[in-house]
Formats: sequence, C-alpha cells, structure tokens
Amino acid sequence: MHIVKKVISYIRHLPLKYSLGGGAAIAVALVLGVHMLTRPDAGATLAPQVSHVRIASVASLSSQTAGPLPVTGTVTSLNEAVILAQSSGEVVVLNRELGDYVSAGTIIAQLENSSQRAAVLQAQGAYDAAQATFANTSGTNATNSGISAAQAKQNVINAQNAADTSLQSLYSALDDAVHTKADLLFVDPHTNPKLILTVSDSQLLITLQNERGQLDLTLANASTLANKTSRTDTDADIAAMNAHARLISTFLNNLVDAVNKSIPSQTVSASQIAAFQASVGVARTSVTSAVAALAGAKVSYDNAVASAAAATNTAGTGTSNSISIAEANVTQAQGALNAARATLEKTIIRSPISGTIVSLPLTRGGFVSMATQVAQVSNPSALEVKAYVTPNDAKTLAVGGAAVIGEGTQGVIVSIAPALDPTTGKILVTVGIVGSQSALTDGETTTVSIARATAAQKPKIKNASTDILIPIIAAKITPEGPIAFTVSSSTLQQIPITLGTILGSQVTVLTGLTGESVIVTDARGLSNGQTVVVDTH
Repeated sequence: MHIVKKVISYIRHLPLKYSLGGGAAIAVALVLGVHMLTRPDAGATLAPQVSHVRIASVASLSSQTAGPLPVTGTVTSLNEAVILAQSSGEVVVLNRELGDYVSAGTIIAQLENSSQRAAVLQAQGAYDAAQATFANTSGTNATNSGISAAQAKQNVINAQNAADTSLQSLYSALDDAVHTKADLLFVDPHTNPKLILTVSDSQLLITLQNERGQLDLTLANASTLANKTSRTDTDADIAAMNAHARLISTFLNNLVDAVNKSIPSQTVSASQIAAFQASVGVARTSVTSAVAALAGAKVSYDNAVASAAAATNTAGTGTSNSISIAEANVTQAQGALNAARATLEKTIIRSPISGTIVSLPLTRGGFVSMATQVAQVSNPSALEVKAYVTPNDAKTLAVGGAAVIGEGTQGVIVSIAPALDPTTGKILVTVGIVGSQSALTDGETTTVSIARATAAQKPKIKNASTDILIPIIAAKITPEGPIAFTVSSSTLQQIPITLGTILGSQVTVLTGLTGESVIVTDARGLSNGQTVVVDTH
C-alpha cells in the first residue's frame, strides 16, 4: 500500500500536460503496485520438480488378473428375436413359460446334455494334465514330480486303451445310427436305397440315396479301425475314424433335413414322421457325443506320450524339443476344452434380448430337432450392442459374461462369433442389455467394458525373457523402440524391450525382461537418466 501511495503522489506532481485525472491516476497506481508486489524477486529460483515413481517385480505384475476388456460398440435395435435350436435332443429343463418377461442372456430351457458335460469335464482334465506336463518339462516345478519312466510308459498304455475304447464306441454309434435308425427310412438300403418319405426337394432326395449307397463301405472300414488287435499309429487311426464320422454326420444332417421337409402320405403318417425325427435326432446326437469323446481321448493320449518323453527330465533340464511338444499339447488341450464348452453351450437355450416370450413350442420331455424354432421373444424397444474384438481377446470372454455399457448400463454377452468377420478381420461379440436402456440411442457408438471369463488365458511366467505381462503404461514408446525403466541410485535407467500381444490393460513382453526384473509401474512422462524418488507405499 505504501508503494501505491508513492506512485499516486508522483503522478499528481507531474507537469499539467502529463498529468491525469485523479481516478485514472489511482488506477495506474494500482496496476503498478500490484505488479511490483506480485513479481518474483530477481534472485529467486524455482525448486526443481522431482518425480515420484512406484516399482514392482515383473513376476508380481504378470500375476495380476487382467482387467475388463474396453471396446467400442454400436447400439442396434431388435424388435423381436426368433430363437432356433443349435442342437437336437430331449427338453429336460424348462425354466420359463409363455408370456414371461426375460432378460438378455436368461436361460429359457436346456436340452439333455449329460454327454456334453462329461466331455467338458474330460477336456478340463486333459488341459490340467497338459499344463502340469508343461510345467515339469520346462523346469518351472522344483522337481519332475518324481514321475518315473516306468509309470510314464504305463500312463501311455492306459491312454492307448482309453483311445481304443473311444474308437470302438464311435464305431458303435455310427453303426447304430445308420443300420438301426436311418435304414428304417429306406427300402433296400444295402443295394439300391430308396427313401420312403415324400420330400419336395428332389436334389436332397437324390443326394441322400447316393450317400446311403456308399456308407456300407465306410462302416466296414470303420469297423476294421475300431477292432484292431494291435495298433501301430494311434493318431492315424483316430484321424481316419474321424473322416468316416464326418461322412456319416453329413448323411445324418441331410436325413434330418429331409424328415423335417417330408409330407405325410398314405404310406407314412404324420405320427411316423415325428417318430423318425426323434430317432434320427438321437442318432445324430450320439455320433456327435462319441466324436467329442474320441477327441478328448486323443488329447489324453498325446499328453501321456509327451509326459513319457519328458519323464527323465529334471527341473530346468528339459530339451527344447520336449518343451515345445509340451507347450503345443497345452494349446491343443485348450482348443479341445473350448470346443467341448461350445458344444455344451449349444444345448442351452438363451434369450438374446430382454422382452416377453410370445412363442414357446416346448414341453418338458419333448424332442427338439436342430434348426427348429424353440422360442420367440418380442420387445419393440429392445436394444443390443455389437462390438468387435481381436481373436486373442475373444478367447478370454464367455457367453453369459457381464458387461458395462457407456456410463453404467448393465449388459451380458449373448453370443461370440465362432469365426472372423471378413470385413473387420475381428470377432463379433453381441452384448444384450440387462438394465435400463434409457441412456442409449439406436445407432450410437458407445464404450463397452466386458468382464473376462478367466485370468486372461495369459502365459505362464518362466525364468526366461519370454511370455511376460506388464501394464501397458509401464512401457514407453521411443523413436528407438519400446523401453521400460528400472531405478538405480535414484536414477532412471532404460531397458529396451520387445512387445507382443495386448490383453486389455496389459501387454506381453517377448524380450528384455525376466520374472525377477524390477521396473517402474508407470513410465508416462519419464525419461532416461531422470532423478526420481521411489514411493514405498
């Protein structure tokens, strides 16, 4: 204030031609005074800013569960949904009735699926065994679990016997499907097969009769494979049996189509057609289940062979070849497990949208054929979100998983496409809306946070610079390539790294780090050689 008074006094004593009015003088004085009061001292210096960082071992960062998968989706409208059966079988569970309101993802009914559930359990066991074998072979366990070479060889024999049983079971299912059930629909099936049904599709009729004429030879070859007294190449025999099964499965699919299209006549009544639908549908389901069981037996056999090859390895001494075989077996077992789960899911009838059930032609104990309508759900204001994810991310999701759309609208995964979309090169994921739809508009683009079904199916940490996960923010992209930071004597030191696949908020590191490496958890805004303070909590 003292400075302001002095400035005002000085202005008032200026000669008249330089003087200002009282108000203007005061204003100028205030501006000058404030400037003088607030300007920093000429000799003052700003204290340097020191960044605070957190550090953690790569092993601990890799063990963290990957967070939800963030994607961008498009809101689309559905007035109604017609639900078709993806499998055939007996209706054993009917959870809803006509007129009930259901949310997206609600299970309406279930078909008989004991064999599919058993196949999932078997595939899960094979996957667990493959993981254990991989851990032993790669030396990540303290010892090789004490498995002797003799026990490993016995395991191969046991797995071989199980594979033989599965081959025989598949042949029995194929023989029963053709000779016991399908042949009831043909006249003279062995020499000049003629379908007894009246079918409007003449080409389908010709195809079926030609296919049936070739199946006796197919079944004879399958019988030879199934009843071998000694087996020199189990993998080749299984592959050949699967080829025979595919031919008969195609024939059964066409036969189901023909039965569904058949017209009652004087020789075949409507009730007989219904009985044929049930009989052929059961035959096809039995063949599908037997094929899945054989696939599981093959995985178990391959794992037993790999375990026998690695049985004499001690921790850390597995050969590169045996480790590669064990790792491939894990991938193969994972694929068999995913296939078994997908087959089981086809026996569960879910509503893809929220709405009212306006058609439900199902009864408990009734038989459902594949591709027939099993329910219809209507909702004029129903919305869903379609999003595309990478194949790696798709493996971490599951039908029925939770999702959050936009600012908090709840959703659920109702379908995951089995193949890449040819336009986007990604996998289509459809998310139904469980909560209120008022915050969403048809056609808008919105964010979707999808919960993962597992711990991201992420690679195992080994004492090597491969298959390691770190947060994306722990890596920094520079003109020379990606780097991570470690701290030495309060100074940042960069570590060149090679990045792999992105999984949500994490990314795999192919080279540059090991499980024991200690790095900065957030590299944003940091530079090599910078002085930092490490926060301990």
